[in-house]
Amino acid sequence: MTADRVSKVQFGRMLRNARKRAGMTQNQLAEISTVSVRAIRDLELDRTGTPRTQTVQLLADALRLVGARRTELESAAGLRAVRSLYDDLPAPSAVLAPPLARGEEAASLSRLLRSPSHQLIKVTGPPGMGKTTLIQSVAGELHRTELMPVISLDRARSAPHGRHEASLGLVRRVAEVIGCDAALADVARSLVSHDVLLVADDRDLDDGDRQDLRGLMQLCGNLRVLLETCTVTADRTGETSFTLFPLHVPEWSRQISGAAGAADSPVVQYMLSRCAPLYPEDVSAPETLTAIAGICWHLDGIPVALESALSWLLIYEPTELLRIAEESPARLAASPSGENSSLVEWVRHALATLPESATHTLHGLVGSRPWTVTDAVALLAGSVADVEDSLRDLRARGLVRRVKSVRGEPQRFVVLNLVRDLVRSTRAPRPDPYDAPVSWDGLHHVQHLAS
Repeated sequence: MTADRVSKVQFGRMLRNARKRAGMTQNQLAEISTVSVRAIRDLELDRTGTPRTQTVQLLADALRLVGARRTELESAAGLRAVRSLYDDLPAPSAVLAPPLARGEEAASLSRLLRSPSHQLIKVTGPPGMGKTTLIQSVAGELHRTELMPVISLDRARSAPHGRHEASLGLVRRVAEVIGCDAALADVARSLVSHDVLLVADDRDLDDGDRQDLRGLMQLCGNLRVLLETCTVTADRTGETSFTLFPLHVPEWSRQISGAAGAADSPVVQYMLSRCAPLYPEDVSAPETLTAIAGICWHLDGIPVALESALSWLLIYEPTELLRIAEESPARLAASPSGENSSLVEWVRHALATLPESATHTLHGLVGSRPWTVTDAVALLAGSVADVEDSLRDLRARGLVRRVKSVRGEPQRFVVLNLVRDLVRSTRAPRPDPYDAPVSWDGLHHVQHLAS
């Protein structure tokens, strides 16, 4: 049988199956498509030559074929101008604002996704680091510029009858987006010839979904997968971890007038711009710049904590808010309404589940000024190997952050102020080696969120 003959037989069978799936008779399809009953019968029985482009399009429209099913029918008909995945895939969720000060991370993630060496990338980090925004921004840019079509399984979407879409399973959700049968083989067949990016949240996947995902990647070598997760796991073959850390903020101290580099910090400038509607006359005052720089430092440059602090500006002046940040960063990490509290809960859980060695290391460094690995070994009086392993664990979990270092010198780190606050709340009060908290009348009634 010639290739043309095989194609026509395949087209006839596909047309007949599509009509039956739609629940139509040949007469009903003819009435809706305006193609004659005789022509439809002859096409299904392979009694005609190659169908005309207009006929195929009329039939596909009448059958409401989209995505891969439409592409397969058109390809079987021998049409050269087949539809692209870009024509049928919904655009990824729009980002209302670009990720704050994440330009380098966005460029790096985009390069990884375009590399054939990284098929599965997990974007990890504590809640509130901006993972979702970064993923949406990068995926949206790849899709918009047609570098790579994106299948985005949005957590916000719900299935019919109010059931969360995630309960439908990974394969079925992908099948519904691209328009094919909900079977692993059918989904793979629809994607195998394309460079496609699949975006999902690891929280939506169960063990069966993860097994299907591995099978899909094996069948589709050009498929890229981008998963968002807060879970730190051991490196696995074929997986690439992309960790988001806190934004860089200038070092700050009450003992130093102002904050070095605060005026040039994108994070501080962003916070000042958000303050401007509330304090149009005072936002440029030196004390406001100092207060905002101090708040950014006490909240470790964590995006969700900074957004929560901005909501507190509805009732506190920046200088008042700085004092609260000095007393308890955990209090500001959640908004006045109690939203965004997942960050504090996550840190609590991370502290409670730390291995004993990492807990010992953390407690030994929690009150120290910025330190290098060599400094940590000296402070803890432990073996180099043990301290290094503990520090890598703490760094991977997001409990310590990097402090900007001079080029060519060893990297310096510091325990998150939020972590220090929560650790202190479980121990007897002790002076803060960084800066003694500034007390003021009336603060005694403030209840720590971490208590």
